[in-house]
Amino acid sequence: MGFSAGGGYDAYSRLIGRHLQKHIPGNPSVIVDNMAGAGSIIAANHIFNAAPKDGTVIGNISGQIILEQLFANPAVQYDLGKFRYLGVPIGETYLLLLTRKSGVTKFDELLGAKSKQVTLGGIPGSTVEQGPILLRDLLGANIKVVSGYKGTADIRLAIESGELDGFLNSWESTKITSWDKVKSGEWLILAQLGDNPITELPATNVPTIPQIAKTEEQRQLLRFGAAAPNQFGKVYVVPSAVPQDRSAALEAALTKTFVDKEFLADADKGKLEIVPVSAQQVQKLVTD
Repeated sequence: MGFSAGGGYDAYSRLIGRHLQKHIPGNPSVIVDNMAGAGSIIAANHIFNAAPKDGTVIGNISGQIILEQLFANPAVQYDLGKFRYLGVPIGETYLLLLTRKSGVTKFDELLGAKSKQVTLGGIPGSTVEQGPILLRDLLGANIKVVSGYKGTADIRLAIESGELDGFLNSWESTKITSWDKVKSGEWLILAQLGDNPITELPATNVPTIPQIAKTEEQRQLLRFGAAAPNQFGKVYVVPSAVPQDRSAALEAALTKTFVDKEFLADADKGKLEIVPVSAQQVQKLVTD
């Protein structure tokens, strides 16, 4: 699992880990191991190059790291197109979250000569960092990005201590980890990086990509840079060298887990939404 404990990726992997084994032939034990760093690039490198190729290791990485490969990041030692995909529990839409203490209450207040600067935490290789950079460089938002965090749990601690004004996080993870802060208004949602508004948001009139972007070029860059890759954000993979029968068994096990009644009840308790994206759909998104 390519992120630190206490965040959304961790919560989904631990939920899946509690139920996956009963759908795998032989019912093997499932252990969730956090291998945080570089927005899951470290985990992706490990799965692609060093992990056993016998189906005993499954990777949970971020779909967003496809951009690091496209931009020829020297840290990348994988080819995302050559993983064997198993599925995704849910696609994601990212939100710009700021504390009320930051003094900024609307996205437009970050734009223009009289804008106030806000400091956001970033996880290299992820939308948590790439999103703010896009907002800054494409739209001119007055954002300072502090990089180097291993997971959103670390960023939340930095926000609590006053080191940061906020961050970008997915709505799916925010519901799990920070619902009380959003609901109370302690944290404000200034923008959502998707084309369509999320109906569940406690705030109203939160602008989407078509509203914050001023040109078609900006809209397309935000869509391809922050929205599209997160439709397979929490993706589960194995190396392509895993024997076909074993990878097919793992894909089938994950698919069965996603419709398992006990799993869904457990997900509901943890406020984890399940809207699966199939392995075939992920492969098409990556190829396209």
